[in-house]
Amino acid sequence: MALFGRGEKPGTAGSAAQPSGANPTMGRRAFCRICNDYRNFSKCWLRAVPLNRCMCCGTVFDSPAKFYQRSLPVCPKCGEYLEHPGFEYGVCDGCNSKFELVGGAKPGLLPNRKQREEMNRHGKAWSPD
Repeated sequence: MALFGRGEKPGTAGSAAQPSGANPTMGRRAFCRICNDYRNFSKCWLRAVPLNRCMCCGTVFDSPAKFYQRSLPVCPKCGEYLEHPGFEYGVCDGCNSKFELVGGAKPGLLPNRKQREEMNRHGKAWSPD
């Protein structure tokens, strides 16, 4: 709403729902499997719509619905795990790892490219300890 004859500020219209399809949520404290301790997750968001583009490599998906038929959707080009709509995600303040935050359960790690390479090198059950 314009006050005193001033126009709208750029970027204020529709700021409640971000164009990326993610709505910011309140930060929380949760267990980080990489840090092996309870850490603050100050950057948290709720995925509102399916992703049309990979957040890692930028590949555009013609039909994202076919990726979301799987229980854990993956980008076909780079192997990045895609976020499900209706799920909450957060980034650990200590190690900057992305987790799926589920109430009443330990957060599920969504490994980035570097972490996936380490997991493939050491096996899927590798831990940094």
